Amino acid sequence: MTRFFLPVLLVVVCMASPVLAYENLGQAIEQKDFVAAEAMVRDKLQNNPQSGELNFLLARLLAWQARYEQALSLYEMLLRQAPTNSDYVLGQAQTLFWSGQKEAAVAAVKKGLVLAPKSQALKRLHIQILLDGKDEESLQKAADLLVEAERQFGPEPFADQRSQLQDLRATGTCFIARREVEAGLSYEHLTKGYAEWKSAYLDGEWLYAPRRVLYGKTRITDRFSLTDEELAIGTYQPLGSLYDYQLEISGSPSYEILPKYSLLGGLSRKLPDNWDATLGARHSEYSATYSNLYSASLGHYFSSQRLEYTLYIGKAEAAPETYTHRLQWTRFYDERSRFALYVAAGQETENSGEFGPAQLISSSVLSMGLVGRHWLPGDRWALSYEFWRHEQGDRYTRWGGALGIRLQF
Repeated sequence: MTRFFLPVLLVVVCMASPVLAYENLGQAIEQKDFVAAEAMVRDKLQNNPQSGELNFLLARLLAWQARYEQALSLYEMLLRQAPTNSDYVLGQAQTLFWSGQKEAAVAAVKKGLVLAPKSQALKRLHIQILLDGKDEESLQKAADLLVEAERQFGPEPFADQRSQLQDLRATGTCFIARREVEAGLSYEHLTKGYAEWKSAYLDGEWLYAPRRVLYGKTRITDRFSLTDEELAIGTYQPLGSLYDYQLEISGSPSYEILPKYSLLGGLSRKLPDNWDATLGARHSEYSATYSNLYSASLGHYFSSQRLEYTLYIGKAEAAPETYTHRLQWTRFYDERSRFALYVAAGQETENSGEFGPAQLISSSVLSMGLVGRHWLPGDRWALSYEFWRHEQGDRYTRWGGALGIRLQF
């Protein structure tokens, strides 16, 4: 009886006490028995409660059991003791991400990359957070970071994330429809005694399916004591997996300065290695004349940035062709926020209103500016802004800016 009872007793004890079922802590973790591993760690901590190594391991075990608040409390304690420990920052960022706190996770990752810019694990986590995003902009940032990480570490460690990115873009599973509206004002001061220019606008945008957008806008413009109203509607639509097109029509019931109507068409193509190219054309009809504007752009995304060159060719009725070159650098940050610097130089033909309605004037131009959009926490409200300086030949120089408030709903 005793010989039978003892083996049974040992089995029961081992089942009731998982710690006894493993020879060491590593074996428990390898078997993903985190409850047993936690018990072992806590037992060791009784003799050494200040051990950073043991508390770090305990924080990870808690996070693996989805006990995020307890894990984050431990990480806060560890980082107070060793604020420059990038491993602690990585563990904290992972736990924040798993608990659904993506913005805080990105902030922690960026802090960790300052401490350890060569950390492959931090780079992977940053990319994974972006891949978990719900819009194309997040995926584009993930693609930029992938290129940078593959250049630094080679493609092998990121092959799974590269495949995940391709699958998300192919299926559109990351998509969430959104609607946005923006209202704003602009003001420009002109030299040589000219009156200021002013405008007010209201824009609306509906992203209702992957790569499918409907938009509309209205504005009131005041130049040289002439005022115009304008309405425009347009759309972006895909043509297969590589091409997108844009169509827009606008009109002005008063057309003192602005065109009586204007038609815009554009075609974009994605190219390898995060390059893209766009061709566009706009036809504008005024009360007594017309003009055409053609454009060709080449852009490249790299490391959360974009560089774009655009050539504009203008042709007004009974006027020679004009050429303008524009270069713009854009920096993306905080998921959807961005700012850009641009410079443009060449010639331009426009109806400024300076010499009366429907008088198109060609002149050399040089302009530069800063433009951006900053989303506030919660991703519902954003501030749009632009500031510029524009030389219109020797006729005048304009200094101006625009501010807008954007709402996502």
